[in-house]
Amino acid sequence: MKLSAVVQLIDGYSRAPAEGIEPRFLLNGKPCLPHAKPQAFYAFSELADGDYRLTALALPFFPRDVEFKVPLAAPLADAIQPCVLEPSPLYPYPAGTPVIRGQVRAAATGEPLAGVTVEADYRIARGEPRKVTTLTSDYGRYDGRYALAPRSRVAPDTELTLTFSKPGYTTVSRQMTLQAATARFVDIDMR
Repeated sequence: MKLSAVVQLIDGYSRAPAEGIEPRFLLNGKPCLPHAKPQAFYAFSELADGDYRLTALALPFFPRDVEFKVPLAAPLADAIQPCVLEPSPLYPYPAGTPVIRGQVRAAATGEPLAGVTVEADYRIARGEPRKVTTLTSDYGRYDGRYALAPRSRVAPDTELTLTFSKPGYTTVSRQMTLQAATARFVDIDMR
């Protein structure tokens, strides 16, 4: 068996290997079945030389594309391709995590808007500025929904600016106070 590529799925929130999920993969748009290994590694073998685009589909994460070439230019240990999976609205954030959830709709039609960039600017407990970003979902009944959680420890009563942007729509910003270990709901209509 000729090993062609190795991909490791990484949980974009915890930054740990994304274990305990059942991902599906598309290789250049076609379903494929790699060899699953511990620590969320997936090995691909017997691939012809060329360029590849791998799409990882794994709820509760957004789909993610990574590109690689076969044959590998570097030793395999240096050529492992990380695939960071960003949490979707279905992501089970750990208990006590402050989370902002909501839905974005087109003001004119009331239809959910997928692919809206949602960005939160805030300061961590030590006063350093931070930013976290996600997208609104395009997954069935979760269309237009988002969930966003600061990755660093926030101080009590953290001031936060949420910004919603999508080409063809006017950018919307909202100021809010985020409490530690709480969930906030912010729905937006975009024009």
